[in-house]
Amino acid sequence: MVRRRASNFVIKYNIAKRPKSRRRGKGSDILEEKRNNTFVPNSCHGKTEMFMPISRNGRETVFLTVLVLGILFKSVHACDVDRCWEESQVAYQTLKRQLSSSEAKDTDIRCTSLRTYLHCLENLHGCKGIIKFHSVKKVVKNQMSHYQCDPSLEIWTGTPITLLPPDELCTYHGKKEYRHCGLFGDPHIRTFDNKFQTCRVQGAWPLVDNDHLTVQVTNEVVSRSVRATATTKLTVLIKGNRDCASDSYILYQADSYMLPGSFNDGQTKYGKSHSVSLVEIDPGRHVEITMKYIDTKIVIRLVGNYLTFLIRMPEQLLPVNSTNKNNLELCVRGCPKSEIIDYKKFLALKEKQVSESDVNMSRQEAEDLCRSANLVDFYFDSCVFDLLTTGNDTFIYSALSALQDVLKSDPDFQRNSENRTKLTIYDKMYRDVGNSAPCVKTSYLNLLTVFALILVSFFNLYLCRT
Repeated sequence: MVRRRASNFVIKYNIAKRPKSRRRGKGSDILEEKRNNTFVPNSCHGKTEMFMPISRNGRETVFLTVLVLGILFKSVHACDVDRCWEESQVAYQTLKRQLSSSEAKDTDIRCTSLRTYLHCLENLHGCKGIIKFHSVKKVVKNQMSHYQCDPSLEIWTGTPITLLPPDELCTYHGKKEYRHCGLFGDPHIRTFDNKFQTCRVQGAWPLVDNDHLTVQVTNEVVSRSVRATATTKLTVLIKGNRDCASDSYILYQADSYMLPGSFNDGQTKYGKSHSVSLVEIDPGRHVEITMKYIDTKIVIRLVGNYLTFLIRMPEQLLPVNSTNKNNLELCVRGCPKSEIIDYKKFLALKEKQVSESDVNMSRQEAEDLCRSANLVDFYFDSCVFDLLTTGNDTFIYSALSALQDVLKSDPDFQRNSENRTKLTIYDKMYRDVGNSAPCVKTSYLNLLTVFALILVSFFNLYLCRT
């Protein structure tokens, strides 16, 4: 009893002092130990057979542990929230490529993608205790509410494909047929339909406004005589695209005093694989904005105190009906008739007419300056017009920059160019009109005279008979 109640120290002491050996008992072996408490082979502690019950229990424990971990892994793997996101993205991109803008709106495609996302989440297993699952599900429902999506409509059930890599996801897959629009000078506009116009358009006007971006310019008067204007402010707004641009929008603003080298928030790249980017070609003078997912490029320059603009877009993204009266896009519809300046007539009339009120130099002098800058066709005409109305030789470089940008982005322009550097075609056009006017007036007078003589003759004949 004393030994049983003794402290641990005493027990350990007694164990240490026990005999080195003892008789073999039933079911036991001869105990042989060394003083340093190491086990001796073939002793009751060292014999292999004595460890078998313990090893079996250990193996059972390991097996149970592996089984539990396998079940947990299967549960986590079953709640594959990321797979649902990938399916929704595949649905959105596939529908976007298959359906044109006339067949479905972007909101309808987005709603189908969100319904596909929610349907996939609701069919996952083992997600009850996973916070990410519940958070994502709540976000998807909020987005459906924001876009006013009807949850009872169809989901995307196309053939499952691997999600496109970022480079492929944000790459334009439509037809590689492009249209160009440019604005420069007083201002002179080349529309997407290759119409060349000189307009007043004072104040703020939209150049481009579609599902992907909006471009707006502000023009101020530079010549009171013909009310010619020039661009002093330009705003580019790239609309929201969660994958390839921004969740909300991207804004770029320039004016006659500053051409920033970044977007308004200071960034120069957006989207997967930097599908939206802004590059400074010449700091403070020349920037280019590229949107790879719609294969669109915008070139903006600051020449003197005025801005020039050029955009290249796929023809497939432009509106089909450009004659819509509600469409005020200058690049699509052109300038309103009330704002168009007949620059051809103006240039023809200034051949000999030199008045300080509306002309700042002779036409011959303006032609020589524009010709020496290697300007041709519409850009040559615009240069001469600007010099006559303002006398500001900065517009020479404005027209030259616009021409260089067109030659880089539109190979067809050079092939179709006439390389004209004279205005004689307009002189002949309006000289013929001017010379034909007196003839027309004379013929009308002669006709009236003959008619009057006939009436007088009939009247005299009537008097003679009576």
